[in-house]
Amino acid sequence: MSKRYFIETWGCQMNDHDSEKLAGTLETMGFEVTQEASDADVYLLNTCTIREKAAEKVFSRLGVIRQMKQNRGGEMVIGVTGCVAQQEGAQIFSRAPYVDLVLGTQALKSLPDMMDRIEQRQGHQVNVDKDPDNHLFPVKQISRKAKLKGLITIMEGCDNYCTYCIVPFTRGRERSRPVADIVAEARMLAEQGTKEIELLGQNVNSYYSTVSFAELLRQLNEIESLHVIRYISPHPKDFDRDVIETIRDCPKIATNIHLPAQSGNSRILKRMGREHTRNHYLEKVSMIREILGNQCSLTSDFIVGFPGELDSEFNETVTLLEEVGYDRIFSFMYSPRPGTGALKHGDPVPQSVKHERLQILQKRQLEIQKQRMEARIGQEVCVLVDAIKLGERFPVSGRTRDNLLVHLDVGELAPESLFSRSLPVTITGAGVHTLRGRLGVS
Repeated sequence: MSKRYFIETWGCQMNDHDSEKLAGTLETMGFEVTQEASDADVYLLNTCTIREKAAEKVFSRLGVIRQMKQNRGGEMVIGVTGCVAQQEGAQIFSRAPYVDLVLGTQALKSLPDMMDRIEQRQGHQVNVDKDPDNHLFPVKQISRKAKLKGLITIMEGCDNYCTYCIVPFTRGRERSRPVADIVAEARMLAEQGTKEIELLGQNVNSYYSTVSFAELLRQLNEIESLHVIRYISPHPKDFDRDVIETIRDCPKIATNIHLPAQSGNSRILKRMGREHTRNHYLEKVSMIREILGNQCSLTSDFIVGFPGELDSEFNETVTLLEEVGYDRIFSFMYSPRPGTGALKHGDPVPQSVKHERLQILQKRQLEIQKQRMEARIGQEVCVLVDAIKLGERFPVSGRTRDNLLVHLDVGELAPESLFSRSLPVTITGAGVHTLRGRLGVS
C-alpha cells in the first residue's frame, strides 16, 4: 500500500506553486495524495510570514497536527516549509520537537534526501540554505492542482528591501529563469489543455534574463492555444511604456494591472523604502490610462498605520483611491516583521487608530468599487469559463481579460459544455465584487 501525503498551504500564489513542486517531489518518491489529513504518512505545512504573529499561528496549527500524529501511534512525518520555516529554522524544533523536518523556501530540491535521512532514523532534518538555482526546479516534477490554469515561476526573490517587508530575507535576491525554459513550460501546459497561465515572482515585472519582461510577454502571446496570460506580483517602478504598450498590442495579456501603492503620502512612502512618490505613482497611472484607456482594471495594496503616519497623511491615501479609481484594493494594518527596516521607527500608531483608518479606507473603496462595477453594465466582454455550479441561478462563471468575475445566465444550454471556453458576454448586472452577464453580444 502506497504511503500518502497531505500538504496544507498558507499564503500567496508562490506558496501554492511551491506546494505543487513539493507534491510532485513526493509523488516521484512513490507517495500518493490523500484528501484526509489524518490519514497522511507525511504532513507538510507550507507557511507564510507576511502577517503579524505568523510563527504563533504556525505553532498553534502544529499542535493540532501533533494530535493526528499521536492518533497514528507517532507514525507521521510532520514538516514545516515556506517562509516561517526559512525565518525560524531549527528553532522550530525547540518549541515543537514532534516536527521532523524544516525546509526553507530556497531548498525545495533537498526534500528527498531529508526524507531518506528521516527514514533512516537520523533525527530532525533542517535545510534553510539559499540554493541559487532553486528557481530552476524540474518542470516535469511539478504536480499541478488544476488543468485549466497553470502557475509558472519566472523569477524568485526581491532586491527592493521595502522597510515593512520580510520577503528579501525569506526568498532571497532576484533570480530570473531563462526565457526559453519559461516559453517551453508554457507550451507544454498549453498542449496539455491549459488555457490560462499566471506568471509568478516576488517582483515579477523586474524579470530579466536575455530579454525584458515585455519581450517575454510578447513571446508567450504567440502560443496559439493559450487564451489568457496573467502575472503577479509586479512593482510600480518596473511598469514602463514598453510593458504597457505590449499589454495593449498583445490580446492574450491580461489587462488587470496590480499597482501596489502602499500609501498615498510621499513622506510615508520614503519611510517605507518605496521607489516612488505620490506624483510618480500618479504619472504611472496616467500612462496606463493613456495607453490602455478603459480596457484595464487597476488594483492596489495599502498599509495603514505605518509608524509615524499622521491623520493628514492617511487622508492622502484616501484621496489617492478617489483620484485613481481602483477596481479592488487589498488593505492591511501595519504589523512589525522581524528583521525589517521599519523596526527602527517603532510602532507608535495605536492599534485602535489603525483599525479605524482601515475601516475608513475600506468603506470608501467599496463606494468607489460599486460605482465602477455598475458602470460596466452594458459592456461586451470575453469571459473564460472556469467554474460550473449546477442548480444555481447563474450556474456558470468565469473571468474577463481584466480579471473581473462574471456569473452567467446560460438559458437552456448545458453548463458543462461551456467549461474552459472563451465566450462573448454582455454585462447585465453588477454587485460590489462580481458582475452578471448573458451569453452573446448585442
